[in-house]
Amino acid sequence: MTNHEGNLAGIAGGIWFGTGRTALVHMQNSGLPNAGDGVVSFADPEVYGVPMAAMVTFRGATPADQSEPHQAIGRRTDLLCEAIFGGEAVIEGGRWGRDLLASVERSADAALDGRIGVVKVAEAGFRKVHRAALPTGAGAHVRPDVRQLRRTKGIGSLPSSMCIGRTLTREAAIRAICGRHPEAAILFCNGFTSRAARATCDSPRCFYNIGYMGGTMAIAWGLAKSRPDIEVVVVDGDQNALMSAMKDQLASDYPPNLHWYILDNGIGASVGTSESMPLGPAYDDLARIVRTAPDEPGSFAFPRVRAEIQGAALSTLAQRFRNWLAARSQGVLQ
Repeated sequence: MTNHEGNLAGIAGGIWFGTGRTALVHMQNSGLPNAGDGVVSFADPEVYGVPMAAMVTFRGATPADQSEPHQAIGRRTDLLCEAIFGGEAVIEGGRWGRDLLASVERSADAALDGRIGVVKVAEAGFRKVHRAALPTGAGAHVRPDVRQLRRTKGIGSLPSSMCIGRTLTREAAIRAICGRHPEAAILFCNGFTSRAARATCDSPRCFYNIGYMGGTMAIAWGLAKSRPDIEVVVVDGDQNALMSAMKDQLASDYPPNLHWYILDNGIGASVGTSESMPLGPAYDDLARIVRTAPDEPGSFAFPRVRAEIQGAALSTLAQRFRNWLAARSQGVLQ
């Protein structure tokens, strides 16, 4: 379960990185645009080639659905699926029930073959509709104690070299974080953070999320939940942290092996000098915030993240990360 469709591709990718298992992601078509960025800029075969099966269920599939917003998204769903997933990933047929199971099987086969397979399903495609009853204890959620969370995560107890009172360069902060977690899988957000990390501390244990802005925590959460034996570290910039849709999820389900660092320089450096919204107090309960110096325009020297071997697909970096995690699970790496 997740609180936003924008997390789906990342969580599926984290599970695949950690276990090699492909995931099924399910969304209503009204959430399809939310999911689009993660699919296109992270999971797409042109980027990291993360396999998954996807099921998109319809609103606005028939005239009987008299909601104007549902009809508006219903008319666009076919085009959105093709644009977001790519026409070759969309499996036609099954929407109205005919050959539905065969279409689902084809989507699973595509995922198991290392690709993306997408099925679209309308309510009318089912012979029976399950009318759910409220489960026992519905609505009786207990809110997490953020004070206990801070104690468990060690937030607020950073050594003086990384306290917010001292401003570090981005590279110094990255080196310090990598040094604090020498055995961890480390995921870096897009923009200058990934570029600086690739030049500063590149290793098979590092993953560079070069395009899925705000999605690094979703990938890391999926990895941490599926691999509790691995320490997982996220290094976000302040704007990436603000764009993440995972904050509410972390507040209710924060894996003990997951650690979040936010490099806060107050600007979107990779796009110029666009000022950031200030980080609110809630971030102090979820992350270690490290104050970093903003970059003078034109001063950043590190190149974009490319494949390890010139001319190879970018997905080789994803496979390198996957291989490191697989070796860890087999006890090969110490």
